[in-house]
Amino acid sequence: MRHIGRVIAFLLMAGMLVSMVAQGWAREGYTTAIYEGQIKSIKVDECGLQPGLCEGSITLAQKEGDDATLGIRRGTWIKRDDHFMTIDELKVGDRVKAQTFRIPGEAAPRAAILEFTSR
Repeated sequence: MRHIGRVIAFLLMAGMLVSMVAQGWAREGYTTAIYEGQIKSIKVDECGLQPGLCEGSITLAQKEGDDATLGIRRGTWIKRDDHFMTIDELKVGDRVKAQTFRIPGEAAPRAAILEFTSR
């Protein structure tokens, strides 16, 4: 029971942090958005020597609208239930919801938090 309370507290704090950072970025030209869909492709560009140090991008087939390509950088939170994952554990066909931000001058938004959704 304590574990669930800690997880909930952690997620609330993480959400507040993302919200505060997003508000600060908005003043500097950063924008945020939420994307939801099925992973259509995964591209790993670079990996470090330890798990979790890979980065790349995913393409989401969205229910409404065009496909969206999202950058997955080192440190992106990828979460399935109570387990954290890395980009190399994602699979084509997984359904996800991504909270993203876009840095001025970059073409694709970057995922800050990626969570799995029900099928």
